[in-house]
Amino acid sequence: MMTTLQTRLALIAPRALELAQRMPAHAEGELLVKLKPKVDLDGFVGLRQADGIQTVERFSFPEVMRQKMGGELLRLKLPQGVSVAEGMALLEGDERLAYVTPNELRTVQDPQPGKMPSDSLRDDLWGLDKIGAKEAWKRTTGSRNGPVIAVLDTGLDVTHPDIAANLWTNHQEIPGNGIDDDGNGVIDDVHGYNAVEQTGDPYDDYTHGTHCAGTIAAVGDNGQGVTGVNWQTRIMPVKMMVKGTGTAADTVRALIYATENGASITSNSYGGPYSQAEYEAFAASPLLHICAAGNEGNDNDVSRYYPADRPVGYPATFELPNVISVAASNDKDRLAGFSNYGAQTVDLAAPGVGILSTVPQGGYETKSGTSMATPHVAGVAGLIATLYPEATPDQIKTRILANVDLVPALKGKVLTGGRLNAARALEDDTTAPAAPSHIKGEASWNKAKVSWTHSGDDGGSQGATTFSELHWTDADGREMVHRIQGGEAGSAAAAEVPLYPSGKARTLTMAVHEIDNVANFSAPALVELPAPAAKLASVEWSGEGNWAKIDLPAAGRSGVWTDSPDGNYGHRENSSLTSQPFRLDGKGSQLGFESRYRLDPHGDSVDLEVREAGTQEWKKLEEFTSFREWKREVVDLSTYDGKTVELRFRLRTDGSRSEEGIYLDRIWVAGSAE
Repeated sequence: MMTTLQTRLALIAPRALELAQRMPAHAEGELLVKLKPKVDLDGFVGLRQADGIQTVERFSFPEVMRQKMGGELLRLKLPQGVSVAEGMALLEGDERLAYVTPNELRTVQDPQPGKMPSDSLRDDLWGLDKIGAKEAWKRTTGSRNGPVIAVLDTGLDVTHPDIAANLWTNHQEIPGNGIDDDGNGVIDDVHGYNAVEQTGDPYDDYTHGTHCAGTIAAVGDNGQGVTGVNWQTRIMPVKMMVKGTGTAADTVRALIYATENGASITSNSYGGPYSQAEYEAFAASPLLHICAAGNEGNDNDVSRYYPADRPVGYPATFELPNVISVAASNDKDRLAGFSNYGAQTVDLAAPGVGILSTVPQGGYETKSGTSMATPHVAGVAGLIATLYPEATPDQIKTRILANVDLVPALKGKVLTGGRLNAARALEDDTTAPAAPSHIKGEASWNKAKVSWTHSGDDGGSQGATTFSELHWTDADGREMVHRIQGGEAGSAAAAEVPLYPSGKARTLTMAVHEIDNVANFSAPALVELPAPAAKLASVEWSGEGNWAKIDLPAAGRSGVWTDSPDGNYGHRENSSLTSQPFRLDGKGSQLGFESRYRLDPHGDSVDLEVREAGTQEWKKLEEFTSFREWKREVVDLSTYDGKTVELRFRLRTDGSRSEEGIYLDRIWVAGSAE
């Protein structure tokens, strides 16, 4: 006779087969699940034990991350003989879960060892010369009282004579006594953490982590071996891979440890397919994360729209403000042939071919990879944080990206079009640009156009500014910011921005700031623009299926419509957010909204549709699929001026991968009142 579990497995067998066909590489017998907020943890655990599913880990996030994470994140162990695809099929209908995913694998970015040079090792550090390290070291060589840089990798040879003096030390832990002296959950974590085995021994069994750490932090001016970007610093080894392979759960654990124990920068030379749990952990982390773009030769702008089993460049491709994505360049300032790239998703390049650094047992080797490029950038971030200890992660990122050496071969390959320059990133500049001049503009009911003359950096005395920013208050009270590239002193600049429409005429105050390469802001130049009233349509929306309004406190948003308020959307869904019929009384009518979405591009989408009231046929205006962070969208409805219409956002999904869905905020319909 079949058991209850066997009966259920037989029923979900077709669904499990679908999942198995598109499943990324993963840890066997394990799942990661996130509970919806306020779900009873003990109740969930107890019920799942009846199926033989064990909760083997509850991730304990520090307070600074917990609010953004939302519900509990758990690691589950499946019963013997139950595949990961079967486990997902069993759990995906559980209404207490926000999502269920495999525990995806993470691997090092596959560097290749090179031949040991026979001449002086320190003369072979071409990468440091290329990024201007010698000039940077005139400002600072780092500090053993400075920032903690966590290397999330395969571990570290903590006895290496060229690194040992720069190790981070947990002074609250007594070495070798077998006691968790500081109460952080780890015994004897004096010089780092093993996130796989959850011990205080971050030994390196693969050479990769020791090599990356040496580029950041090999002791300088000690008469031996190599030197890191930082001659002196505090390097925290966090082992999250064994023999070059780990899991998303190991990464999350490593991020928690680094955050709780004082790191401010992480170096991440590994990758794999997208992991929702890993994404949420990076997004919740207050640290600055430097990440390797990957060694598959892919365009990450395209390959982020993966087939699920493709090992693309995550976490580097997470579009997060606290992530810097790094490609590899060679000594000719060309993109390495193996390096991933992306004009939108990869920020800059750094030396990554034939890089000499430390390896276990006191040795040295040359290796190539974006893994080797990444620690150059992490090391420069450490120098900046040493010299400017009050700098925020955003300011450090601005200094790194705004001060690259522009390289023709990198134009169109990385966002900045350039390669890391350490010396320029450390510029001592407390003089802000002068305020822009000759500011003028005009506003209509739905947009503002502003022009000005760039002022120049250092009080207007020289050079170009890096960015210009427009600031204004929209009609709904939101403070808005729009950033564009800066320009040479005396050159003309212009920007056009969409406005949230108002039913009343108003005076719009636009403020324009110039920003330099070290994130100094100029005083604002102000212009007041009369903005005419719009003819607002009164639109009421109703959700069908799971559509509902939610608050997103971590994003500073409330009353946001979504197709999946309690977690990921379901399979084979056809649900809608639909307006009641309304009349378009304005001229040149438009629909405006802000959206963020993550939709499987291989079968799932949200269609924006319209129809005239009293008719049956819906006409598709736009289709949204794949992945995008928050962005304003404006859709033309002018062909329906004077008519009564209905609008709907319709979610359609297939039976393969489930994602987060779409979020819609600040929806309006309006036209000109004139």
